Amino acid sequence: MRASSIGTAAFAILAAAGLAACGGTADGPATLRLAHVYEVSAPTHRCGAARLADALAEGDGPRVQVFPTAQLGNEAELLEQLATGQLDMAIAGPSFLAAWHEPIGVFDAAYVFDDLDHQSAFARSELGQQLWDGLREGHGMRVLDNWAYGERHITARRPIRRPEDLRGFRLRLPHARVWQESGRALGASPMPIAFSEVYMALQQGIADGQENPIVTIKTMGFHEVQTHLNLTGHSQSSTQLVIAERVWERLGEAQQSVLLAAAREAGEGVRTCIETADREILQEWKKAGTPRIVDDVNREAFRQRARRHFASGFVWSDLYGRIQRREY
Repeated sequence: MRASSIGTAAFAILAAAGLAACGGTADGPATLRLAHVYEVSAPTHRCGAARLADALAEGDGPRVQVFPTAQLGNEAELLEQLATGQLDMAIAGPSFLAAWHEPIGVFDAAYVFDDLDHQSAFARSELGQQLWDGLREGHGMRVLDNWAYGERHITARRPIRRPEDLRGFRLRLPHARVWQESGRALGASPMPIAFSEVYMALQQGIADGQENPIVTIKTMGFHEVQTHLNLTGHSQSSTQLVIAERVWERLGEAQQSVLLAAAREAGEGVRTCIETADREILQEWKKAGTPRIVDDVNREAFRQRARRHFASGFVWSDLYGRIQRREY
């Protein structure tokens, strides 16, 4: 899961180490440095980044060296390093990519997608490709693949079935504007609390609840300080595997092809791992009777409220509507 940043010292380490892409030579293929903020037990690493590195360990493609758990910085810092030539590849979420190309933020808007299939179909559509092209053309960052992060749900100390149940509810959400607005779209009072402080905030009652994928909720122990898992499914969360365009261009066509195929295969593995873990965790919790699973959430009421909230006032409001109508 997302870890805390190691601070600006990462930049000095990177600069000293000269972590630019190593071009392929007679001695072997290129070695690319890939960094992310997730724990090694998380599907994004275990079934994604690590699998990608293993798949490329032999053959004609480039090699990939993975730096997990925010060893080289947080998501914002990793993208800065990618842009300035200090890093080759990174995994980051849409709200962080939106700091570079704002329309990508639509991926994190509440109820923009109905399910993971909807999200994946848009990410690979012509309209979705236009978002990735904007990031590449404007900032030299190429999205190799869109990876699932999981369907997000709200935990609380009471059942949440409809928007009215969130009136005055202090819901912890990430700091980015799209997340805070998503909280308002759901009917809650959003609170921007650092991820590393969420458990304590829930335990002490500073926040009434939080929202995350089931795997994250279990890994971080949020279910220990919350009594109800409300299956709102308000966000089909994703991350993007990004490579610096200058690095991509240094690779030959054969290496590009191998890397792209391995990235997509790893992405499929991430989704399978997430869906399997979700089923197993839900079964475990249902059997234990804690946290209580609230599965009769009125998602349509939440969805309609979110549609009204995002209908105007955002760079991507029109895009939000097109995605909802599947006009892509």
